[in-house]
Amino acid sequence: MSSARHPVADPTWRTVAALLEQHRLETPDKPAIVDVDGQVSMNFEQLAQAVDSIARQLAQRGVTKGTRVVLADCEAPDKLLLWLGAWRLGAIVCPLDVLFIGHETARKLLDTIQPDLVVFPDDAANTAVAGAQVRVVRFASWTLPDRVRAIRGGDAITLAPQPDDTEHLDTTPLPDVATVSDANDIASMCCTSGTTGIPKIVVYDHACYWLNGLDSIDLLGLSRDDRMLEYRSFDWYSAQILSFIPFLQLGSTLCVARRFSRSRFGDWIRDQQVTVCAGVPTVLNMLLEAPLDMPAGTFASLRAMTCSTAPLSPVQWRRFEQLYGIRILNLYGSSEAGWMCGNRLQRRKIGTVGYPAAHIAFDIVDPEGMSCGPDVEGQVVVDGAKLALGVLQRDGTLLPIRGTPLFTRDIAARDAQGFVRMAARMDDLIIRGGVKIVPQEIEDVMRAHPQVQDVAALGVPDPVYGQETVCFVVAQPGAAPDGKALRAHCREHLAREKLPKEVFVIAALPRSARGKILRDALRQQWWQIVNSRRDLSEPECE
Repeated sequence: MSSARHPVADPTWRTVAALLEQHRLETPDKPAIVDVDGQVSMNFEQLAQAVDSIARQLAQRGVTKGTRVVLADCEAPDKLLLWLGAWRLGAIVCPLDVLFIGHETARKLLDTIQPDLVVFPDDAANTAVAGAQVRVVRFASWTLPDRVRAIRGGDAITLAPQPDDTEHLDTTPLPDVATVSDANDIASMCCTSGTTGIPKIVVYDHACYWLNGLDSIDLLGLSRDDRMLEYRSFDWYSAQILSFIPFLQLGSTLCVARRFSRSRFGDWIRDQQVTVCAGVPTVLNMLLEAPLDMPAGTFASLRAMTCSTAPLSPVQWRRFEQLYGIRILNLYGSSEAGWMCGNRLQRRKIGTVGYPAAHIAFDIVDPEGMSCGPDVEGQVVVDGAKLALGVLQRDGTLLPIRGTPLFTRDIAARDAQGFVRMAARMDDLIIRGGVKIVPQEIEDVMRAHPQVQDVAALGVPDPVYGQETVCFVVAQPGAAPDGKALRAHCREHLAREKLPKEVFVIAALPRSARGKILRDALRQQWWQIVNSRRDLSEPECE
């Protein structure tokens, strides 16, 4: 199994407390966290004060090393401050979006996590999901410190910085900044984006975060002078390791928004002089579907924009770069392994996810477990200290991930230069009469049609071949593509067995909150279409 180790020696792991202390001493007045929605910022001196104050308030409520603290429905940047305050004490952070996953699912996850404390925003309407036996505390946003006085019950914490000359200074002792936690201590328990059933609870130690942060720095060429824009939820492991951790390691500036805004995106980049921005295919599609009309120089500061979470079509990639002049770096990772591959600014190839990350052992193997040769598709296998510890089970035990090679469900191929091209998820493969068909190959051909904005190919049951391919297409604005014409376009570029049997034009593809196509939802749409046809073909009863 090959590994792409970085030639420079890795920085030694350090606690969050030690990193913040370094940044407050070296660059106290430098902007640390910028709330682009509220247009307010906190420098590193204020951040260190806020984190210590939050840690003391959490300590008063019984939080200590190993305590499981659930951050429920907390939005950035407040979530980041609470996260750092908990880590300042060596606690385990468990972010949970109750509003998104629903109370019933959240209750089941909390039963598994068994938290010691659940933290809610001061305006949370319902905290009953925490259960009667778990302590609940509310907080007032750092942008609205006066609201803490109005929170009912009186047991609330404030996130605003507390300078040393505060009249009622809290003198609760804090653990030593250098020894509060160890790299092998559990750092977090994060829920995956499961599209069906109960999401998995993946457990990470601090080493996972440290190594993935180093990989993000390497992939993006980050430095202390960078200003990163992150608008995804920090419940996502991707956002944590791409933006949050490198910001801590480097002492750079982290600009955060609560969610993506097409209308404000250009202003954020220009006003905050953002140098690197996070991205997902859904956002790129939004910006392509309705192009921004921005003054020249709006994106002058932006060195690169990442794209991860879901596959990025080469057609979309080229269109976006030509339209906006923004360089895209396509990355590949997972909740279990963190970053596995990535394009770099000085070495990238459109249509690939780059080459393996520095801190992971990466291979592509055939069904017998042997490494595949150049351009031969196989299963992605990874290993190393960067993998998650495991998945938390309902009985409280840990199903291990780290320690043995992780066989992913992804199919890929690597060219002679080492660039990796993702083919499909094993679960998404279409098998027609014994022929394995990769949906992305059909999707890439279909996207090349000038009237197609987005597309998803999937397999549906067929009595003769076992499966047939159908495509769901989203048209370009103002276009009205014809299904027969699109099939004719595919016939020019695809083998006969890969030709989609039918093409359906729909308004939008169903996607998860993280931009992944919900193919099961499309299959339900297909079933509805088939059943409606059957109903129309049946003769009326006399």
